[in-house]
Amino acid sequence: MQDGLDDASYRMLRGIRWLALLCLAVIAASGLDLFVQEGETPRDLPVSLGQRLWFLVPMSALWAVGALLRYRRLRAGVRINIRSLIRRRKWARIVLAQAAWAMLCTLLMAEIPWSERTVPQVLFWAGLVPTLATVWFDRKKNS
Repeated sequence: MQDGLDDASYRMLRGIRWLALLCLAVIAASGLDLFVQEGETPRDLPVSLGQRLWFLVPMSALWAVGALLRYRRLRAGVRINIRSLIRRRKWARIVLAQAAWAMLCTLLMAEIPWSERTVPQVLFWAGLVPTLATVWFDRKKNS
């Protein structure tokens, strides 16, 4: 019974990590035009305050729909087990830390008025690479 709860809880944590990566790659990187194709004119930096605050709206909606509603639909035993899983298992803490790191990089990219694209690009890769490097080993190391 405990293994079934751990699997359901761990799937929830992995889903949270993917939401953080989605915010990083789609909302922040595309909002700042970090990777411009040849011949295209990139957006002027720094992005206006209104646009920087607007980045929070789709991120909040994504988290509300993706994590909060999914969490509320879980059985009570799985909800309680998520905290227990984080305390008991090292890999669950790693997954949660990766999601937090990706969201921190996303917020730094989106909310600071950058004048050049180099620092946001470094933040993008710093948030993306460590997480994607461990995703491949995720299914084997869920203990």
